[in-house]
Amino acid sequence: MHDLKFDSSGPMENHGLFNIQAIIKMKTTKSILPALLISLTASTAAVAATPDVTVKQIGATFLEAPPGRDKNLTPFGTFGNQESVETHAVVIFKDRVIADIPVFSNDDSKITAMAILPNKTQTSLGPVKASSFRKVSEDGKKTLVSLSVSRLPDGGVSGVAFSGFVKLPVATSITRNSVPFQPKVGAKLDVGLGNSVISNIDSTSITLSGDDRLMGIAAVKIVKADGSTISGERGAYSRQGGTNGTTVSAQWRFTGPISAGKIEVSSYRDLTTIEVPINLIVAKPY
Repeated sequence: MHDLKFDSSGPMENHGLFNIQAIIKMKTTKSILPALLISLTASTAAVAATPDVTVKQIGATFLEAPPGRDKNLTPFGTFGNQESVETHAVVIFKDRVIADIPVFSNDDSKITAMAILPNKTQTSLGPVKASSFRKVSEDGKKTLVSLSVSRLPDGGVSGVAFSGFVKLPVATSITRNSVPFQPKVGAKLDVGLGNSVISNIDSTSITLSGDDRLMGIAAVKIVKADGSTISGERGAYSRQGGTNGTTVSAQWRFTGPISAGKIEVSSYRDLTTIEVPINLIVAKPY
C-alpha cells in the first residue's frame, strides 16, 4: 500500500507566501511578520478543516407499478417491488481519504425522498433505503452511494427528489509505523495507537486489544525474518464499554503462517466523521 498524504499546497498558500515576501521587502519590522505568520497559519488551518467534496450522480432507474398493480405484469428482476426509484452517486474527496473501517451501529445518515407531482407540488415518501456496504475506490478518495424508495403516490408522478446527508469517516492521510514483532499473547505493540497488546494468536491470525484508536487501523502486514511479507485482512471486531473505558478487540487474518519479524501498521491520521450533503433528482424518463 502506498502512503496517501494530504497535499496542502495550492494557489491560496502560494498567494500567502507572495504576500509575506512583499511585506518583508516593503517593511521588515519585528511586529508585522509574526502577526502575519500567525494569521496565515490560522487561515490555512481553517481551509484544511473544510473538506473539498463533490457528489456526482452516475445513474438511476425508474419503475412504476403496472396497470391495476397486476402481479403478472411485474418486470423480471424487481424482486417483488412493483414500484422502485433508485439512484447512484459517487462522493469524491479531493483532500481527504475515506476510512474503510467497521461501523458498529447506525451511522445516523439521514436522507428522505419527495415525490414531484405533475402539478409541481411535492409529497413526502419518507426515509430512503441506502446501501449498507460501502464501496471505496483504490485511491481511497471516492465512494459509492446508492439510494432507493419502493413506493410512489397514486395518481402519477413526474420525478423523485432525494435530499439529506450521509455520514462518512475520513482522514487527512495514512501513516505507517513499523516495530519488532513477537507472536505471543500479551506482547505490546507501540504503533501510535495507545496501549495495544496481542490478546489472542493462532497460526494465521492475531487479535489486538486496546481502546477506540484501534478502529483507525487501515492495514496490517508482517515482515518475517527471512524478508517475506504477509498481509492481513479484517476479521472479527468487538467494542465493549465499561467503568474503565471502552475496550476494542480487532482480529486480523493473514495470508500465511505468522512468525517473528516486524509488524507494519498503517493507520488513518486525523480520523473524523463528516456529513456530506445529498441533493439528487430522478426525473421520470418517459
